[in-house]
Amino acid sequence: MNPAPAAAFQGVFGAFSHEACLQALPDYVPTPFDSFEAVFAAVSQGLCARAVLPLENSIAGPVPEVTRLLPTSGLEVLREHSLPIRLQLLGLPGASLSDARTAESHPMALGQCRRALADLRLRAVDSFDTAGAACAVAAAGDPARTAVASRTAAALYGLRILSADIEDAGDNRTRFVILSRPAGG
Repeated sequence: MNPAPAAAFQGVFGAFSHEACLQALPDYVPTPFDSFEAVFAAVSQGLCARAVLPLENSIAGPVPEVTRLLPTSGLEVLREHSLPIRLQLLGLPGASLSDARTAESHPMALGQCRRALADLRLRAVDSFDTAGAACAVAAAGDPARTAVASRTAAALYGLRILSADIEDAGDNRTRFVILSRPAGG
């Protein structure tokens, strides 16, 4: 019996790209990478059979790194997958909104909830990934730090939802592309 093929995504488990990977490629093993460049390289080099990458968000617009790297990647787009994005403000167990001072997340996610963060008087702090920010907040143990991430990330990293569905538009979606090496490539 052959092992399931791998699908590369940027971030850590619990990221929206991880969720898109599970939905779009249920028969593939989701495989996390630290950067978009590493995802492209993993598929180009044959380490992973597919890549699942965010291309554009309905609020924050195109994902700059992906739109820059895709045309010269040598990979082909197999199809697209649209994922509803519900952003949660996550904090430590026992923490409250009154403790919160910062909100950490990927810049694209922070761009999707600017109004909510301003209303909550939270300072946005860029992180490499939504779920990575949740993991960092959990590890730091500082109730002043929060993360903007998914419900899945909250469960994975032992955080609680301080404010639910903080995206600036209720129909927030991200369009992902599924990539592979060209046939015969």
